Amino acid sequence: MIASIRAVWLVCVIAFRVSKRQTVLVFGETVGRALNGINPLFYGYFAAGAVQHDEAHMAIAVIGLLCATGLNSALQMIGTSARIKQQEYVGFEFSRRVATMMASIETLDHHEDPEVLDKLQAFRDWSGTVGETVNAFLGVINTVASSAVTLIVAVTADWRLLILVVLGIPRLVIAPWTARWDKAAEEEGSPHRRLSNRLVDMTRNVDAGAEARVFNLRTEVLARVRGSSQSWQRPDIRRNGKYTVLDLANGLLYFGTAAAIIGWILHDAIHGTVSVSALTISITCLGALQSVSANVVGAARWLGQSVRSAVRFVWLQDYSAEVHTRHTGNARPPLRLRSGIRLQDLGYRYNGAETDSLSGIDVDLPAGSVVALVGENGAGKSTMVKLLTGMYQPTRGRVLIDGVDLADIDLTAWRARCSGAFQDHANFEFIARESIGIGDVPHVDDESSVRRALHNAAATDVLTALPDELDTQLGPGWPGGVDLSGGQWQRLALARGMMRTEPLMLALDEPTSALDAATEHALFDRYAATAQEAGHRGAVTLLVTHRFSTVAAADSVLVLVNGRIVESGTHHELMAAGGTYAELYELQAKGYR
Repeated sequence: MIASIRAVWLVCVIAFRVSKRQTVLVFGETVGRALNGINPLFYGYFAAGAVQHDEAHMAIAVIGLLCATGLNSALQMIGTSARIKQQEYVGFEFSRRVATMMASIETLDHHEDPEVLDKLQAFRDWSGTVGETVNAFLGVINTVASSAVTLIVAVTADWRLLILVVLGIPRLVIAPWTARWDKAAEEEGSPHRRLSNRLVDMTRNVDAGAEARVFNLRTEVLARVRGSSQSWQRPDIRRNGKYTVLDLANGLLYFGTAAAIIGWILHDAIHGTVSVSALTISITCLGALQSVSANVVGAARWLGQSVRSAVRFVWLQDYSAEVHTRHTGNARPPLRLRSGIRLQDLGYRYNGAETDSLSGIDVDLPAGSVVALVGENGAGKSTMVKLLTGMYQPTRGRVLIDGVDLADIDLTAWRARCSGAFQDHANFEFIARESIGIGDVPHVDDESSVRRALHNAAATDVLTALPDELDTQLGPGWPGGVDLSGGQWQRLALARGMMRTEPLMLALDEPTSALDAATEHALFDRYAATAQEAGHRGAVTLLVTHRFSTVAAADSVLVLVNGRIVESGTHHELMAAGGTYAELYELQAKGYR
């Protein structure tokens, strides 16, 4: 309840801030709805005048009805227009805030946490309704206002109509139960929606589409899409079935009772104990009375759904703040590394995992050194890179930058002094110059810097595949866009990682996985030169690979097995030791003989 109140308050405050004028005008609709509730009085007044042949009464009733209807139409037009504009403003503001929060979360841990991912999926599914929270809140106010006027008019006409009002109370009483049905259906369906969305995305993805056709997966994928879709729809179907039963029972009870009461009032009217005016008002109020409880419950459901989305927004806000509180470091990174980077009893376990991905890592990465991190797939190499760049928070231990805990350093400032290229790189479908230049945003349009980065990444020849060189639009989905091979995309990603000229740490995480042997050789020659220049500034170059043939020139090699460093030393030292490194090196070497 506290979370719901907080969410509604937050949305209302934001709505008022984004547009004070529209916030005031929306209440014109409320006044109009209230005026609409008094129309039965004019009908009753007109009927009484007609029976008594009183033309003045009839004229007053008609004029009053026309004035009330006209004013109601004008006010509702103003209020509805303001409400639509307000919804757009609020929806845009929430979208902006969500994008800002998601982009500013310091770590990537939430991308590996199933529970958080399910909550994010529920938020994405219903995020559009966050902007409707103000709309829904106003809907409740409008419904309450019009219902209150309707009830007052009806009960003052004949007390027996109060019985029909009482019949609507059970629907209001069970409204919290139905709200729980809605919430349960949304949350139960979230994991299945996430799976369904992933599967549908696969059908749109070119690479996945190629495999689906080669392996004839069409039937299998469609069956899984159908199964996951049915799984997330099933909770909604069960909930809607319950609503149908409730609505049917309520309708039968209401109209059966209404028929009896109107018959009772009509009997009294025939015998002269009830006026024609009261009879007319009673009859014209029937429809409105029947919809009072339904409207209130419907408005409450709408508000409940919107509030749940707003609560999820508050949860996302709190989650972002919680992550931020764990990363409150404000120390600036050094201008240059002097002692280097030390990993002290470092460990990391993914949420829900039974074992550590990294455990007991104690190692120094000396300033100015080139360190190779080798190991088979799944050994924990990429996890270590994410810990060094602050993308993950260690489960245990510390990352020390010249003796200062990375947790005490401003992560944004630290990342500004890091650079890298990754195996799971992004394919930015921008102009080629921009796709490379964003590796150092202040120089994104500096052609000389972009060409230097291409040279250092041994990727200059990629320009020959681009009809307009650096001005070429990348991505076949855009007008004039050019598609690239996996190796070409990776080389542009490498060039992007070479844009920053003075990083304190250059992390190259499987940077040659999609490259041929000749390109790989040329690339590492450039790396050696770049690393030597970086070494003069005390920078650490971390080369992550499972190709042992590329690490001979590194100052030291760390061998990672099942999340632990089992060997360290130079290439020649490790080969002479005849341990794990030498064994794996020989196994790979045989493949090239």
